[in-house]
Amino acid sequence: MKLNLLNQVFSLHDFHLTNLEVFDDKFILSFDEGIYFEKKDDKEIDYVMTNPKLILEKTDTSFTKVELEEVIENIIHSFDSDFYENIEIDDIEGGIMDSVEIILFKDGVYKKISIEEFLKLNFEIINESFGYGYMRFYGIVTGFDDKEEWQNASLEIFYNNELELIYDSLEKL
Repeated sequence: MKLNLLNQVFSLHDFHLTNLEVFDDKFILSFDEGIYFEKKDDKEIDYVMTNPKLILEKTDTSFTKVELEEVIENIIHSFDSDFYENIEIDDIEGGIMDSVEIILFKDGVYKKISIEEFLKLNFEIINESFGYGYMRFYGIVTGFDDKEEWQNASLEIFYNNELELIYDSLEKL
């Protein structure tokens, strides 16, 4: 099913990211479950999706993190010329990784980590945002050597606004 993000019909809130695959032309995010919403006759019907996957297309027209921040900065400057006066953007490896950023936060410190490091942890999604060419999942990661340790995490992906949602089955709630 192809989705129009302006008409969001699903949620991955309170579920776990199980895999993130990065290919030359797309990203595939796999989750343990998700919620799908359907409206019929002015009633909302909720379903649980099993094994949902989000497929985000990456093309030459996709924004990189730097390009999108420049666009956002220009829009903000048109309303408030003092905002982001001296913006500094961290350098990120070139290529497709310009489109993915994973950040952990604990005790007032931000730390960028790789996809490989991230996938060794358990990521529970607490909040999600979707916008034009941009997707952000915020949540909590566990799975460190210390079983009691947890950290806040943010997964941000910049893509070309082509999104496909697939799943194994729907079960009515």
